[in-house]
Amino acid sequence: MPASARAATVISTARVSYHYGRTRVLHEVNLDVPDGATCALLGANGAGKTTLLRLLAGIDTVQDGRVVLFGTDVDELSMRQRQQVAYVAEGQELPGWMTVAQLESYCAPLYPTWDGALATRLRERFALDKTQRISRLSRGQRMQASLLCALAARPRVLLMDEPFTGLDVAVKEALVGGLLDASADAACTTLVCTHDIGEIESLVDHVAFLRDQCIAVSGSLEAMQERWQRVEATLPPVQATEPWPSSWTHVEYAGRRIAAVVDRRAPQHESEHTLSRCTDVQWRALSLRELYLTFGATTGSRASARERAL
Repeated sequence: MPASARAATVISTARVSYHYGRTRVLHEVNLDVPDGATCALLGANGAGKTTLLRLLAGIDTVQDGRVVLFGTDVDELSMRQRQQVAYVAEGQELPGWMTVAQLESYCAPLYPTWDGALATRLRERFALDKTQRISRLSRGQRMQASLLCALAARPRVLLMDEPFTGLDVAVKEALVGGLLDASADAACTTLVCTHDIGEIESLVDHVAFLRDQCIAVSGSLEAMQERWQRVEATLPPVQATEPWPSSWTHVEYAGRRIAAVVDRRAPQHESEHTLSRCTDVQWRALSLRELYLTFGATTGSRASARERAL
């Protein structure tokens, strides 16, 4: 991996493959997350998202390829570097006999960058009773306690695996608010894996789609929305049968109304020839949900090189 790539990114993987026995979970995954970015890692169940986050967190051992944080292979990180990484996962076990206050007191000396004022602010935002034992907290409250301790450590890298699963709307909003509160005055590179796309669309500026155990597309959300757009148009009364442009995917019909996802990097004449005979032509950027349906939810053969290259 070139030194320039390491300098430009905080989180990086190169041709990472992983197997559980004979079952392949990841296949040559290449991912770069820039310093300070908030990146959504999206994909269908079984795409390998949790495994990738566990490799980045150093929980599982890298089998093939390289996993790099701060320009250093994850298995060679110093203690100081490991203290700059926080990992929060759905169903994460916490010491049930501790109170919220005891959990904070336990975590504080483990992290030189622990921010007690932020911990208090987050506890108040989450309405957590510091005298309450962890074992008596609800599922949502336990996730809030986990996030509180992760954010109060002021990590340089925050890894989150399905933090919103099974939580009600109010708790999800509180968690998102806590993330915004903590990130407002600190530089943290965040990689979050979730199926709750609507909850994170306002947070993320980068996105990576895992499909069939490899990265289908990754990059800045802005660049993706500039490149892949949805076009809607009304076909003429008599439409000759012809193949649609190669840059068009997910073509849908409703009477004479047609819609498609279009790669705007493709030669413009491909679309112009078709659209020149249409009326009421409208273009718009894809939402994060639509990008997911285009690149993350699809199963089958792996994404082509044309899709992967942003």
